[in-house]
Amino acid sequence: MNEKIILVDDEPNILTAYSRTLRRQFSMVTAKSGSEALQLMASEGPFAVIVSDMRMPEMDGLQLLTAVKEKYPDTVRVMLTGNADQQTAIDAVNQGDVFRFLNKPCPAEQMANTLTLAIKQHQLITAEQNLLENTLKGSIEALSETLQLANPEVFGHTTRIKELVKSCATSLQLENIWALETTAMLCQLGYVALPAELVEKSMSGSMLSSEESSQFNQHSRLAADLIGKIPRMEEIAANIRYQANNYDGSEQPLDGFKGDQIPIGARLLKVVLDFHNHENHNLEPELALAKMQSHAHIYDPAVLETLPVIVNAKPEQQLKEVRVPSLAEGMTLAQDIYTHSGMLLARKGQPISDSLCERLINFYRNNNIDENISVMM
Repeated sequence: MNEKIILVDDEPNILTAYSRTLRRQFSMVTAKSGSEALQLMASEGPFAVIVSDMRMPEMDGLQLLTAVKEKYPDTVRVMLTGNADQQTAIDAVNQGDVFRFLNKPCPAEQMANTLTLAIKQHQLITAEQNLLENTLKGSIEALSETLQLANPEVFGHTTRIKELVKSCATSLQLENIWALETTAMLCQLGYVALPAELVEKSMSGSMLSSEESSQFNQHSRLAADLIGKIPRMEEIAANIRYQANNYDGSEQPLDGFKGDQIPIGARLLKVVLDFHNHENHNLEPELALAKMQSHAHIYDPAVLETLPVIVNAKPEQQLKEVRVPSLAEGMTLAQDIYTHSGMLLARKGQPISDSLCERLINFYRNNNIDENISVMM
């Protein structure tokens, strides 16, 4: 097995005995204290399993495993102790979320069986994460990219929205950034069920009638219902469903949710989407922020306070003109791309992907777009 295990005990003889007995079956590292174990985990990790003695000076096993649970939640935790009282076991399970509880002296065969089970548990944890973070994420990115190609006018904005959401979430030190990024990528999915004229009117900033507003506001529910059918996407669906709710509960919020009842992803979207709409209607960032501050009661104050910091922290980028055949991933469009007949192909701010690159090259080869395109490097 290639997964690494760290064994922690203040008695060197025990570490030596287990290392000698189990080193052929497992990849093992030893530590004589909790502080040494944490240093090794930081410098030589990740570790699939940690086995810790309970009774150690300075930092006992319960304190160590609790710290590991917080810093390295994927590492499976096993407690080894000579103290078999019931309260120790309860504390180990409840505070350290311990996978197994072993009593000293623990035979090598029992330790080997426990380590094998612990590694399998780690594999289950990481396999589920891989499904969410890679397979599911890849599918969502493919869907988002397809929507951008099919309707660049609407979905060409998702890159900017995702960028702002991710930056705000990182600044606020929120958890599960992946779910928040995915929320941003799919928040406009419900537009596909609305009449094109209505979407165009809304995006242009034109005033909607009460009937049109009622119809337009259905896009959040439509998108949430679609996404909610996908396993493990419930959080993202909720973020999208409540994205239009005002923080103070004004204007008949969906399901009556207001304040912190609204999911944090929805509160982020509310701020970011309103700012992006102002930005899209050619309002300078300072004026857009000032306009939002004048209606601060409808936004989560923490998110609204973070937004100016994000907007003003502009990374250095190099503007460059490149030939269409030379487009590559890592570049971002610095202009809208239209065909010679006036059809929009891609929006400014959209990153160059393989599919977009291929599409633009095909249009270029048929003399439907200009040869040179402005990009940001």
